[in-house]
Amino acid sequence: MSYRGVNIPEELMREIEKVIAKKKHGFKTRAEFIKQAIREKL
Repeated sequence: MSYRGVNIPEELMREIEKVIAKKKHGFKTRAEFIKQAIREKL
C-alpha cells in the first residue's frame, strides 16, 4: 500500500492530540485517529 501526505492546521492537530491523550476512544496515534475519521466520512 502506498501513502500520501496531507497538511493539517496546527489548531486541528492540537484537538486531535487532546482526544488521543484522553485515551477516550482507544486511539494510540494521530494516524489511527485521522484514518478512522476519514473512513467515517467516506
